[in-house]
Amino acid sequence: MTALDALRVPAELSARVPAEQRGTGRDDVRLLVSRGREVSHHAFRELAGQLRAGDVLVVNTSPTLAAAVNGRVGGDRVVVHFSTRGEDGRWAVELRRPDGAGATAPRRGGPAGAAVRLPGGSRLVLEEPLAGAGARLWWARASVDVPGLLRRHGRPIRYGYTERDQPLSAYQTVFALPTADGSGSAEMPSAARPFTAALVAALVSRGVQFAPLTLHTGWPRWRRTSRPTRSASRCRGRRPGWRTRHGRAAGG
Repeated sequence: MTALDALRVPAELSARVPAEQRGTGRDDVRLLVSRGREVSHHAFRELAGQLRAGDVLVVNTSPTLAAAVNGRVGGDRVVVHFSTRGEDGRWAVELRRPDGAGATAPRRGGPAGAAVRLPGGSRLVLEEPLAGAGARLWWARASVDVPGLLRRHGRPIRYGYTERDQPLSAYQTVFALPTADGSGSAEMPSAARPFTAALVAALVSRGVQFAPLTLHTGWPRWRRTSRPTRSASRCRGRRPGWRTRHGRAAGG
C-alpha cells in the first residue's frame, strides 16, 4: 500500500451529506481530545464536559455566501466561484465547468480580457491570474455589485464528493452573522459547524466564554497564492486576545 492509498477515505466513511442527515444532529460527529500525551475519543456533543468554567472558545462569525454563479464564456457554460474582494474592487474567481452531475470540474481560466456573461445581463472580465496560482485562479472585475448578484443568483459552492445540492443554511454556522456590506466566506468556516444552539447553551451554563471574531475564508486553493486580499487577511471586530489571556490567567 502506498502512502496515498493509506490517506484515501473509505467510501462508507466519506461525509457526502451533512451530519444531521446521517445521524441525530450537527454535533453527531467525532471529537478527539488531546491533553499532553493522553488522547480520548468522544462525540462532539460531549464538548461541554471536556471544558471548564473560564475556558475560552474563539469563534468565527463570518457568514457563508452563495458564491457559485452560472455563466457563459462564448458558447461554453461555466460556473464562477467567487472568493474574495481585493482592495482595488476586483474579485478573485475560478471558472469551472459543470460536470453533468450537479457539481463542477476544473477548467483553465483566461485569457486576459475574456468576458463571462452572468445572470441579469451583467459581465465579469478576467484581468490577470493570481500570483502563484497557476492558470485557474484570476483577478476579475464585475459590472455589478457581487454580493447582490450572489444573493439573487448564487448557490453554495459544491464539489464532486458530495451527494447532492444542499441549501445555504446547511453551510452556515450557529455563530454566523450578516455583514453590513454583504461580505462573507466563499466556503464555510467549517470548524464551527458541529456547534448547535443547545451545545452553546450548555457551554455557557458551564461558564465557558466565547470570543467572537470575523474572518472571511476563501477556497482551499487560495493557500497556493501569495497575494492576500482584504477579506482573507483582516480580522474584524474586537480582538479576542484580551479574553484568551484572561482565560489563561484563570487556569483555562
